[in-house]
Order: sequence, then structure tokens, then C-alpha cells
Amino acid sequence: MASIGKQVGLVLSTFIPQRRTPDPRHAIPASDKDLSGKTVVFTGGTDGMGRVAVEMLSNMGARVVLLGRNEAKGMAVAREIAAAEGRGSVEFQSCDLASMASVRACAERVLTDHSRIDVLVNCAGANVAERIVTEEGFETVWAINYLGPFLLTTLLLERLKSSAPARIVNLSSDTESLGHIDFDDLQMEHDFSTLKAYPQAKLALNAFTIDLARRLEGTGVTVNCLNPGFISSNLLRDMKGVQGLFRYVMRVFASPPEVGADRIVRLAVSSEYQGVTGTYVSEDAIAVPNPEALDPAVREKLMQVSESAVSRFSLASRSAM
Repeated sequence: MASIGKQVGLVLSTFIPQRRTPDPRHAIPASDKDLSGKTVVFTGGTDGMGRVAVEMLSNMGARVVLLGRNEAKGMAVAREIAAAEGRGSVEFQSCDLASMASVRACAERVLTDHSRIDVLVNCAGANVAERIVTEEGFETVWAINYLGPFLLTTLLLERLKSSAPARIVNLSSDTESLGHIDFDDLQMEHDFSTLKAYPQAKLALNAFTIDLARRLEGTGVTVNCLNPGFISSNLLRDMKGVQGLFRYVMRVFASPPEVGADRIVRLAVSSEYQGVTGTYVSEDAIAVPNPEALDPAVREKLMQVSESAVSRFSLASRSAM
């Protein structure tokens, strides 16, 4: 478990004014900005840094498949970006990461409609103030921030491999350093706290990233996780009380969405990360993640638990649904 000192340090760091513009030392080379003919599948791109990242990718010529829960909002975003006359295109596909059935149905549509996937960005995330269980029996924070992205990635993996070179970018958080994967209570039935649930899910995503990178060696597909930094977003919109106060801290001290979007797109397309895989990128540099993510035994157990949890939603189990 994270020490009190580490928790306090993380809280205090939010009161340090963050970068207001992308770091020019890591600017994406002009030669990497032509994404004509490339297909990018992107979750969490209807607002905040995700939307800015989708706009950037579209302007570079990519065909962006935007996945989201709110169909009306997603369709509106796709139309608005198209109206801006970018070089690429944006289409919307309905996908609720809290529902594994929805994730599978979406993956089937994407695979039917697109013969290649060059980049998958798992950007969507959520934090909730109380323990809510989905219809499928999963705790919501765990489902949206880890299990949904795990399943989506697994379902699209063969198409990514056949499209290689390809990249997977998983959005993490610096709170992963506070996380602990409690295999005896992953669904937090006995001791739920947003300060435990969200870090656990992001830590699990980091561990999955490292494990997947090992499995993908030699395929031409790279996978990395990214802490985009303290970015202004709607992530804390459901928080109340003391935790809710951080919404106001965010408005004053956090970086604008453009900074986070630049970091996402850089990891997705820049030659700076060509061939780089299995890393935890914190803001603008590769960093050391939570030790649990580096533990092979933890990663192996997590993989077993995850595969078991979503087994009935695999494409192979279509006839059983």
C-alpha cells in the first residue's frame, strides 16, 4: 500500500502550476504528421484532452473511429470536427466501457468496417464517488478504467497485428503509484474508496501494458501507458466533499487539454517512440511505474483473472451469448 508520505506528496503536487503549452523539445516531427490512410480507434475523445487529440489526428489525415457511451454527443463531435475541414475523418461508434457486451458489439462493428487498425488509444476513464455495480456484476471504476479497455484491446489485437507497424496507447495516471491490486477484493465489496478504486484500476492497466508488450515482441505492435500529467478535465465531475474541492484546484493549476492531447498524439505517432514498448511514460519522459506493475507474478495472476472475467464476451463465444 502507498505510504502516507506518498499520498501527501501527490496531493501537494497538484498545487504546483503545470505547463501551459506543449514542450517544444518534444515536438512531433513534420514527417510524422501525415497519417493519410491510417485508422485510429480512440476511446474517450468526446471532450477534454481526448477531443483535442482526436482533432489533431484528424487534421493529420487519419481516419478516426471515435468510441463513446453518449451517442448524441459522439455524433455531434464527429460532425463538428468534420465541419472544420480537417484532412482526415471522424466516425462515431457507440461503446459503453462499463458494459462488456457493449464493448464486444462495438469491436465486432469496428472489425467489420475497417480492414486495418494502425493505432488504438484507450483514453476513456471515469471516477465515481460511490460503489456501483454494473448489470454484468463488475464494480464500475474497475470496469471502465481497466476491464473494458482490456477486453477492447484483446478483441482488436489480431487486426492491429495484421496492420503492423501499429501502436497501442493506454492512458494511466500518476495515482497508479498509490495503487495496490487486491486480488482478494478486486470489486471492492468490503472496503470501497475512490482513492483506492481508481489507482488500483490504473495500476492494473499499467501491469497489463507491460505484460502485453512482452507477448507482442516481434509482431511490430508496440504498447505503452501514459500519465498525461495534471490536465484540466471532467474526471472529477462526480466527486463531492473534500475530493470535489480538487475541481477548483484543477481549474487554477492544471495544464490545459492541449498539453495532454499533445502527449497522447506524440506517443501514438511520433518517431520519438518508434520501437519503444512496455514503458510507462509520465508526461514527457519514460518513468518507473508502481513496483507491482513490474512484478511478473502479479502480471500473470492479473492476466488469468482478467481473461476469466471477460471470457464469455470473447468473439469465440459468439454462439454462447
